[in-house]
Amino acid sequence: MSYPAPAMPWWIVARREIMAKLTQKGFWISTVVVVLMLVAGFFLSFFFASSQDEMTVAVTDDAGAQVVAIAADSSGRDIRTSTMEEADVEAAVENGDVDAGLVQTDAGWDLVVDSIETSVGDVQQAVSTYMTRTNAAELGIDPAALQEGANVELRLTGEQLEQDAVIALITGLVFSVLFFMAAFTYGLQIAQSVVEEKESRIVEILTAAVPTRHLLIGKVLGNTMMALGQLLIFLIVGVIGISVTEYGQFLPVLAPNIGWFIVFFLMGFAALSCLWAAAGAMATRVQDINNTTMPLMIILFGVYMAGFVASGTTAQVLSYVPIASSVLMPQRLLAGESTWIDAVIALVLCLAFMGVAVWVGAKIYRRGILKTSGILGLREAFSKAS
Repeated sequence: MSYPAPAMPWWIVARREIMAKLTQKGFWISTVVVVLMLVAGFFLSFFFASSQDEMTVAVTDDAGAQVVAIAADSSGRDIRTSTMEEADVEAAVENGDVDAGLVQTDAGWDLVVDSIETSVGDVQQAVSTYMTRTNAAELGIDPAALQEGANVELRLTGEQLEQDAVIALITGLVFSVLFFMAAFTYGLQIAQSVVEEKESRIVEILTAAVPTRHLLIGKVLGNTMMALGQLLIFLIVGVIGISVTEYGQFLPVLAPNIGWFIVFFLMGFAALSCLWAAAGAMATRVQDINNTTMPLMIILFGVYMAGFVASGTTAQVLSYVPIASSVLMPQRLLAGESTWIDAVIALVLCLAFMGVAVWVGAKIYRRGILKTSGILGLREAFSKAS
């Protein structure tokens, strides 16, 4: 008795991949752990930022109190004073009664803290301001005259603002980490799934019922959907976390670029998934995966590092190179260094690369999926795929 072939066998494979992931405890544990880490990161950053807005400084005289007042005025922080004897200042800092201690000595000033992380830069600057005013008054000089022409304004070329540059840099680093995590984790799972099917010989049953091309498409589609879903969860948590901080004002600027990152992520991840599946098909045992996937790991690590260190002409060129563009083009769009036209060009190049990756990956996958002895070398794989 014969059964009609399913209309979309690739979708059956994709659903199988999705259900396999959803029933794995490791998937849910890793997702929850990352979400909790994101929430904890936002909470800690908010907590420490709030705690740094308030400070109590121990002083011994009116001069110290004036310095603290200058620091509070210039920084906008709530910096209070606590007057005590000089001998008690260090003990008060060590016991946590005050955040810092300020004592004037014959040689200058002692600023006492119990941790290098204590934010006292504004107090140090206030000491310099106070002494400049005091010394100028003793010499009969107008303090304002001493500061004339000393103002420095940071100006970046083009229309980019300093805060935009910082936001673009931080966002680029986040995009690099997210892309690396997703591409490496799910890519390695694809390769392992393929080689495990070969070891268990279940692939012989699958290929008898489903064309190898549909097997590949289903694996790529299923894992891409899972990676995208997990990525969206992380991005939503991140956006919510940012919205409750002082950086929430940048969300209107970040939102379009997050959208661009999702589009580039889909293109880059889908292309790499085909190559991960091909790398898995080249292996015969799970132990062989490290050898067959090494070129892909090098590519991923290169993209990861490019998101951190690439700048200038190098970043401009790499933003058009497939896979690297998944990280660098959204970063350059946010920094105002590229336009939507540049993004479309990069997407077209990425789409072309994805087509090549699908074709090459399918050829190697079809040649290697039934190979049960030895590793299918790159030279042999490409010669057979030609």
